[in-house]
Amino acid sequence: MMNRRTLLLGTTGLVAGSVLTGCNRAANPLQVELLAGAIPPEVLNEFKKTTQFPVKFQTLGQMQVTFQQLQRWQQTPDKPPSWIRWPWQQASRPLTESQRLVSLGDYWLKRAIAQDLIEPMPLPEALLAPLPNQWQQFVTRDADGQLPIGEAPTNSLWAAPYKVQSLVIVYRQSQVPQLNKALGRPESAVPFQQWRDLLNPVLRGRTALPNHPNLVIGLLQKLQTDRFNAVFDVSASRTSSVAALTQRLRSQLGDAFAELNQQVRTYDSTTALKALVNEDVQVVVTWSGDVQLALQRYRDLRVAMPEDGSLLSADMWVQPKETELSEAAKAWIAFCWQVGPATQISVAGEGLSPIFLSESVLDGTSEQVSFPEALSSRRKMAEVMQRSELLRPLPDAMQAAYFSLWEQLRTEEV
Repeated sequence: MMNRRTLLLGTTGLVAGSVLTGCNRAANPLQVELLAGAIPPEVLNEFKKTTQFPVKFQTLGQMQVTFQQLQRWQQTPDKPPSWIRWPWQQASRPLTESQRLVSLGDYWLKRAIAQDLIEPMPLPEALLAPLPNQWQQFVTRDADGQLPIGEAPTNSLWAAPYKVQSLVIVYRQSQVPQLNKALGRPESAVPFQQWRDLLNPVLRGRTALPNHPNLVIGLLQKLQTDRFNAVFDVSASRTSSVAALTQRLRSQLGDAFAELNQQVRTYDSTTALKALVNEDVQVVVTWSGDVQLALQRYRDLRVAMPEDGSLLSADMWVQPKETELSEAAKAWIAFCWQVGPATQISVAGEGLSPIFLSESVLDGTSEQVSFPEALSSRRKMAEVMQRSELLRPLPDAMQAAYFSLWEQLRTEEV
């Protein structure tokens, strides 16, 4: 959710948490911190009813906040001493609970590992069975948080994904006839069947894109190579200078940016949907999880996921540093991967549980999981998501080159 999760360049403050469940006053309950609205209350309550373990659920406002909290937990507190801190300062205290899970977006996973903020998660093979192999591979990282090349003793599983969303195009239904006429399609056709439809002249100066280099540069690469993730020499990207990598990216993508940029009215990760409702823009590219409330409130809005594949982002459970992966934590993760709770989690947002995103589930040959009838309206979405891409973590020099190129392209004539 670009404005909720998300890949914001600024900082945000901690939203006051609220204990949703868990009035049990056991000395050491499992502490689970999650985004407000990410998990339906019914799922939280059902787990509490059926588990033998005491648990408390705490809500936070944005995914970036959870990463900042992981950082604060590893800091030595400054004066005054913790025993005289005011209640609203408690979030800055070092972590004292021995069992805790925190919801984190995949965008922050690499940094959380590299900064030594989280622990590997030794989940048993039987518990992992419902999670498709591609998702197990994506959360298996080396000690730097990178996707490993080959097998190595340092490779560990670091997270448990529980919900997946995709990059989508949001538009107004009332504009469909005009859009389809410009795209040369029947008036009743679904617009934006491909990402290249964003380049149609009718959308010049009428598009809102996310305000983040990884997403915009990924989109440029999709338009050029049909892949959001760059195809580059990993070893070269780790040894080349940032300036050299920036120049290389500019030579590859400068012209493509000029073509796309003329379509853009604003790069906005927070208020783009409001601009769409106010008819200041005609289309918005954003995360599917960010549009649910707007779709409920404004009946004219529609969502398109281009059939040539999208970019995916996952919400994950991670284990903070110096905590244990308790039996209660394993039980909660396993509960989220059961078909019933996973269906409810999927229904609650414009996304899907990863347990439904495998070829065997979608073609009905899986012995572990069946695609739920309650999600039948999202089967096509699932099929597109199954052949879509997760945004791969970049080596530090390449990430710096992305930001450098972004600054150049946004401030210069290309």
